[in-house]
Amino acid sequence: EYGSRFCAHLDAFHWVNRDSYLPQGSRGLKAVTKYKLGYDPKEISPEDMLPFARERPQEMASYSVSDAVATYYLYMQYVHPFIFSLCNIIPMTPDDVLRKGSGTLCETLLQVQAFRGGIVCPNKNKDDPLKMYQGHLLESETYVGGHVEALNSGVF
Repeated sequence: EYGSRFCAHLDAFHWVNRDSYLPQGSRGLKAVTKYKLGYDPKEISPEDMLPFARERPQEMASYSVSDAVATYYLYMQYVHPFIFSLCNIIPMTPDDVLRKGSGTLCETLLQVQAFRGGIVCPNKNKDDPLKMYQGHLLESETYVGGHVEALNSGVF
């Protein structure tokens, strides 16, 4: 994944996961194309892909292009206008607007509105980047290596 403040890399998959309001199992390209764009894209089962590539390369090329076209139209119809509209009211780069959670975006928008209205709001709490434990620098604060003992196993 590429991230930059000067060049936007907008991945439609991030939009699908956060903003498409599709059920959890319907977030693949085929399902999103069907629900959002209203057409069934060309589909080839994974078992047939290798034989088709050998025997019918034109059909495999058509399948590949249909995925690219679906992604392009999904991006142009939904992702691009949505993200850049949010960038007009939230002072973040398009990458950040796409990848941040809705809570962070809402908080940022509230802070912008508070600033414009001259309302003082507290600074965000920032943790010290160098965490120490008993005089030793911690690489991360997650705990690794624990285990849970079960007295009885099975389903009850």
